[in-house]
Amino acid sequence: MALPRTVSWVIVVGLAARAAWGASPCEESRAQTGLALAAREGGLEIAAVDPDSAAAESGLRAGDALVQVNATMPRSCTDYARAIRDARDGRKALLVLVRRSEGTVPLALGPATWERAVATAPPPPPPEAPSVRALVATPAPAPVPPGVRVSLDEVERDLRALAPADRSPGQLADYSHRLLRLHRQVEALAARHVTGAGVVDGLRTVLRYFDAAEVAWAADESVRERERRPRHLPSSEAETAPFFADSEAAATIEEFPFLRSAVSRDPRPGLIGESSGLWRPIEARALLWAHGREELDRLTSWLGRAGQ
Repeated sequence: MALPRTVSWVIVVGLAARAAWGASPCEESRAQTGLALAAREGGLEIAAVDPDSAAAESGLRAGDALVQVNATMPRSCTDYARAIRDARDGRKALLVLVRRSEGTVPLALGPATWERAVATAPPPPPPEAPSVRALVATPAPAPVPPGVRVSLDEVERDLRALAPADRSPGQLADYSHRLLRLHRQVEALAARHVTGAGVVDGLRTVLRYFDAAEVAWAADESVRERERRPRHLPSSEAETAPFFADSEAAATIEEFPFLRSAVSRDPRPGLIGESSGLWRPIEARALLWAHGREELDRLTSWLGRAGQ
């Protein structure tokens, strides 16, 4: 089975939380805990402690290393947010342990913490998937040399052929090979410095949708191999596949929030390890291709106005 390319081809951006979860996963339930986290080498640290908060009263301070949240030892803000949500949604007590040079400092909050009414600011706008909308709202690019125009047309044609709306997909291995070739074509254009930076950035943005579809496709292929399903039987959009918090699938769902509709269950921390989430990768792949084609249409329309 062809595996997705390394993450060097995929620049993972965006927020890790749904809009309903609050601002950033690094500030999950900050109104109750008074904590904001930040990434550090090997884990997380306290980035800020709100004055007059429970965390401040417990003696936590910026720079403390986060060790544990209840039964979880978070390695990322996503892990931290998930552990906080587990306590909040289950109305559980919360124990946060931090470490500094003098030793370990606890923050203990009772179940009533989650019932406390807090003043909240208007929710932030929901995270958005990468898009060329801002780019195409700018003036059209300068004309490009004829030879470069041919290269751009070839990239556009190959992108459209990668996942046509009117034809069933072929094999993942072939898709991966053609996608890798497209990446190389775009990076070759960038290395030649013959187009504006916006043109290359727009192409990279569109490619991210097709990269993400590759991740979804690979997830379905993994389930197919495990269940020994014949290849001539197409997978249903209702088929589910497991994913964990530190997986490419989780990163893909975070980067493209519209994929939340293809998630059946989120991963959750447990006493002896994380329980997997479930998503519908074939449904996710279809969504990514559809949105990717829309982004490509926007970009090519903008490129078509070059020099105007």
